[in-house]
Amino acid sequence: MQRIVAKLIFDSRNATPAFGIRSLHTSSRQLLYSAQQSDLDLRITIQNEECIVAGQVIREKCIGGLVEISGPTGSAEASLNELCEFTLPAIPVGLYSLRVRMLDVEIEIPELELKN
Repeated sequence: MQRIVAKLIFDSRNATPAFGIRSLHTSSRQLLYSAQQSDLDLRITIQNEECIVAGQVIREKCIGGLVEISGPTGSAEASLNELCEFTLPAIPVGLYSLRVRMLDVEIEIPELELKN
């Protein structure tokens, strides 16, 4: 199995609002990672010091995929659906690693900080 470390290519927290658009505070954050022929789109929502991580793997084959997040404050996992989407159960804020395991590849985000 090939193992790939994903690279962050977009973080909505660092995005500049479009000219003329009022800045809205949102409790959601979007992160986009690239890993060779795959991309990983994450949506992080924080409520009451807990995080819900949802997302989608963007690639051709993801059937049977599993997403795992783990760190010193907790861990969770979820299966990919037929559209390569997932939603992890709520976990406490903290520093985590995230892995997406599919039949032929494992994509890793070694440091994913979930905080307000």
